[in-house]
Amino acid sequence: MRVVFVSGSNYEGGWFVCTVFFGQPKYAGTNNTTRNLIGYELFIRQYVDGRWLLPQDFNGITADTLQHLLMDVVLTMHESVEMLSFNLEQNQFVDPAFLDMVTYVQDHTRINLFTELTERLAPGISEDSLVDAAAKFHHRGLLVCIDDVGTGENTPEMVLRMNDSVDEFKFAFQDFRPYHNIQEIEPQLNFWYHLARREHKMLAIEGVETAAELAEIDAHYDYDVVQGYLLGHPALLSRAQNSN
Repeated sequence: MRVVFVSGSNYEGGWFVCTVFFGQPKYAGTNNTTRNLIGYELFIRQYVDGRWLLPQDFNGITADTLQHLLMDVVLTMHESVEMLSFNLEQNQFVDPAFLDMVTYVQDHTRINLFTELTERLAPGISEDSLVDAAAKFHHRGLLVCIDDVGTGENTPEMVLRMNDSVDEFKFAFQDFRPYHNIQEIEPQLNFWYHLARREHKMLAIEGVETAAELAEIDAHYDYDVVQGYLLGHPALLSRAQNSN
């Protein structure tokens, strides 16, 4: 393994592992007057054998590590950045240490932090505990996004149970690929679009990969945030910021 010593390194299994955030740009949707860059979704990557890879175990990322990484990011953001989002697994979402961590970081930045609850099932985590955790985030004034709505554990039934504590729904095109055109997934997109409007939630659309897809959603949907490979790939934040 080639070792890179930067902020976020930790000793693991006999090696120093460099852990950082990559950022994918988020742009304003049709509910805004212009399509400006408004923020980034943050993705954890680790440097292994000369390559940046996904962690083998997202649940192994501690609250302390995330706090360190998030504080590094918020302190380097341009003043135009309005929002940053990052994922928590179910067991992290219900852990008070992560709630306290997000509270601390949000208290130290003007940027709106969105905690995205992933769709992946964590053994031993009940729906009731997720609903209770979302309420605790909301009570502290923290913003919660339900990631990949309609897939995995983020079913309509669970989302509706958490509804009072949730600020954003994120609909991911990549969850439904392969498809030939957006018309094939219109029933799913329309469901979440109308639910977001009815419940006064922000709607983010991710996974946009072609100009045709962007034109289609712009023509038929009012939404708040858009991201995808068409608009920018995840990259080391210094590179991501320099390219936008």
